[in-house]
Amino acid sequence: MRSYHRDGKGLIRFIAYSPEPVEGCFRFNDVLQIFSLPDDAPKPEHSYADHPFVIEYSFEEMDIAELREVRTAGLSPSSDTPPDNFLKTEHHWCKQQEILSVLSVITRHLIKKETTQHRWILDTEGDVLTGKFAQTGYYWKGFGELGEWFSTPFSPEITFIDSNTYYGEFGVTGKLLDLSDATVPLLEKYFELGDEEKIAFLSASVLFSQALEAWSVSDSLTYIGIVSSLEALIEFDHRSAKTNHCPNCGQPTYKIRKKFLDFMSTYGSNDESFRKFADRLYSRRSGIGHQGKLLAGDIAGQVVSPSDETRDWWELGQLSRVARVCLVNWLNRER
Repeated sequence: MRSYHRDGKGLIRFIAYSPEPVEGCFRFNDVLQIFSLPDDAPKPEHSYADHPFVIEYSFEEMDIAELREVRTAGLSPSSDTPPDNFLKTEHHWCKQQEILSVLSVITRHLIKKETTQHRWILDTEGDVLTGKFAQTGYYWKGFGELGEWFSTPFSPEITFIDSNTYYGEFGVTGKLLDLSDATVPLLEKYFELGDEEKIAFLSASVLFSQALEAWSVSDSLTYIGIVSSLEALIEFDHRSAKTNHCPNCGQPTYKIRKKFLDFMSTYGSNDESFRKFADRLYSRRSGIGHQGKLLAGDIAGQVVSPSDETRDWWELGQLSRVARVCLVNWLNRER
């Protein structure tokens, strides 16, 4: 990640990854720009790879005194305090996670950041295949030559798709990274949110994007994480509501399950069949989280039916699509 500064604003530029190839560019005011890499940059040979592209994100810099006050809160006066450049870098990493999470909701693609770590890979020494513990990462020489503010992209603009079609499709494998015609209005809505609303939506976005990242590890954890992303907004919407209790049994009269179903009706669909589907989603989530009833793809120690795996995979895919629609509709609601 590269960082630049101008007139009280910061700009970060970094390589991000999409599950679909990126061909084109998109810019939102003087805040955000994404664009594909030129022909001389390394590209994957397979469509199922992580596809690199560039994100540039500009934001108001936090005053260094404010950053220091936040990061030293609760420390004793004798504690070592981090240097200014460390505090600024830490803030920039937070802004990177912000834009990645928001894009992973507004677009229908999981947008991930570049990572630098070590792992075991297969390597060839002569004609012998061997294992090698090596550093992972992405490098393109031209990345450091893009200038100190927003770049001039190498490609034409990304074409917008009708938002109803965009968010209504199930599965986008084999296509390019694309955007809906609601992308600009949704970004405008996000940056106009008040502090509390922004925290709620960003929390939901982080939970949603991290749940999608966990899909390669566990279907069940992804299921829980996606439902939890919706619950972050449900909790915000009911933050000032008084909970009434039944005078006989003492249980809340407006339970969490009803809040979930009402949220899904408001931001998804009020159709009765959809409400039944939403009720099933919440039941499955409760079964996973409270009873250990894993999705078929996670069950260990016994053989499961392929039809069960297919059913659960379809349901998880529908959950991710429906949840994204609800998150987007919540962001787009009238205030």
